[in-house]
Order: sequence, then structure tokens, then C-alpha cells
Amino acid sequence: MQVNLRSGNSYYLDGLIVENILLNLAAKELATVSTVCTALRAPAQLAAHRGLVQLANRMQGVLLRHCERGSWVSQLREWESVRNSCVMWLQASAQNMVLVKQGDQRFVKRCADLSGNGNVASMYQRMPIFKPQALNGHGTLEFDGASVLKTRPFAEPLQQPITLVVVARARGDTTIVDSLGPNSSRFELCHGYPSGWHPSPEICMTASGHDSSPRHSLRGSTRGTGDWHVYTAIFDQRRSEVYVDGYCEASGKNVGANVLDGLSIGCDHNGVFFLNGALAEIRLYHCHMPNAQRVQCEAALAARYGIGYSCAPQMPTPPKTTARFSCAPRSSLRASDA
Repeated sequence: MQVNLRSGNSYYLDGLIVENILLNLAAKELATVSTVCTALRAPAQLAAHRGLVQLANRMQGVLLRHCERGSWVSQLREWESVRNSCVMWLQASAQNMVLVKQGDQRFVKRCADLSGNGNVASMYQRMPIFKPQALNGHGTLEFDGASVLKTRPFAEPLQQPITLVVVARARGDTTIVDSLGPNSSRFELCHGYPSGWHPSPEICMTASGHDSSPRHSLRGSTRGTGDWHVYTAIFDQRRSEVYVDGYCEASGKNVGANVLDGLSIGCDHNGVFFLNGALAEIRLYHCHMPNAQRVQCEAALAARYGIGYSCAPQMPTPPKTTARFSCAPRSSLRASDA
């Protein structure tokens, strides 16, 4: 193809060479190419589309037509930002875990971090049980009210905004995830802190306080009845939001300004309230995840684990292989103060 630059210089580039170069560029670089050279604008967009499909597949997400906004380059930039913000990704799969067999049960000693950041979760006592093919053919971690997994302390405590996505089932007054330990500030997703007693409290998120009841929290309507859900908690002080299976159950209320120093999975940071239920997957992002990426990540998780999802009643068929592009232009009661 003939490339004419603004400087007046002209070059001939072989199409295969151009394709290989563009496929190795990030969204920001593809945007620059589109701006500098009109002849490469269409090839750059096609390269961005292929990169977008590959990135969504690596993140085990889906691309939904009704979530498309802007050019392929701009969508790729948004997905790259979400990928780069992923701090931790745990999945209940045997290949990602170190298991210890005791009798007929296999217990989870260590769970690898798929994000590549090394934030593994482990425990040498009170380990959860691994149940293979327990949820739509996929494994789960079973927590019996005394089990827990903990990460190491993060290199630096994470400031808000933080997005936590969890596939879990919980029953009763129970903690799903909290900050690391007794010296930590609360950073909790739970069914608890009810305004009045109930055997199955509503979903609640809070990043307020330490030992005493939180002054700030955000409470949804889904109760801890033991059903599987995709929970998304976006901790962003007064811009916080909580979603369950795609429904926004609460938003626009301050949850507190605490930071996150690590995760206790299946237990609160004081070691008092444990999870009665199970977990299939946890993802932690150091960002306020945009709606488009949140919906597409949640929808993929719901499809993987066979959970009903409100924003994507019919999942799309897997995308076909993108064609090669042409270079021709074109227990005890907890109470809240809140």
C-alpha cells in the first residue's frame, strides 16, 4: 500500500507487514496511527477490533452489542484500562489451586492469582473445601462458618475507588469478604448490619470504622437465603454502588473512606463473622469500573456459572474469527448506626 505522510514523504508498505505491526500496538498507539495517516485509519480500527476480541476472551468477558460505544480503538482503550486495574483474580478451579486431601474431602491450601500480581490467597488451618463441578460444571469453595482464606498484605493499601466482583452464595448474617486482619480498617461486603433483626439480612457494603458498627454503609435488597448471585460492590465513597445479578440495588450513598490492605475471604477482619455458603470467583479492580465493562464482565460470569442476569437475557454466540484486514482504505446480631 502507498502511504503519504503529512510531511509529503511517500512510502510503500507490504500489507502483511502493516498488519503485524498494527496487531502489536496498544489502543493509544493505534489512535495515533489513525490520526497521522488517513490510509491506515481503517486498518487500525480493524486491528483494534481484533485486539478487543482477544482481550475480552483473555479476561473471560463477552462483548455485547448494546454495550458498544464509540470506535473500536476507544473501546479497546477502555478494556485495556480495566485489565490494567485488575489487582486480584481468584477462580475455584483445581488447576489454579494447591489442594490437601483429608479423608474424602479436598481442602484449599492456596489459590493462585490469575491477574499476574501475585496476590494469592492461602490458609493452613480452617481451609475451605473444594467442590469440583458444583456450579454449572465449575468448581466452588465451600465455607462452613469457620473457614477462611487470606491474601498477603498488598504492597500498598488501595485507595478508593475499588470494584469488587464476587460470585457467591451466602446464608444468614454472614461476611463474604473483608479487609485483612484485626489491625485493618473495615472494608466489607456482607449480609448483615440490619436495621432490624432478620434471619437473612440484606446485602451490605461498608468501608467505615474499625471495631464498632459502621457509621456509613450501602444496603441493597437481596437477602442471604443461600442462592447464587453475581455481586458487584463499587467502593467510591459518595459514588458507591452495589449490584446483584445486574440490578443496581443501591447507589449514591457514602460508604466511608477506608483503604484496603488485603483480603479476608469468608470472614470479617476481626475473625468473628464467617461465611456460611460458597464462592466460585472473586475479582478485584483498582478503579470505578465503567458500566459497559461491568455489564459485560457480570454477564460472562452469569453465563459461566448458570446464574440469571438482568442486563443480558440472551448471551451472544462466540465471535467468529476476525478476518484478515486489508490495507486498502475503508452469628450475633449486628446493628448499624446508619
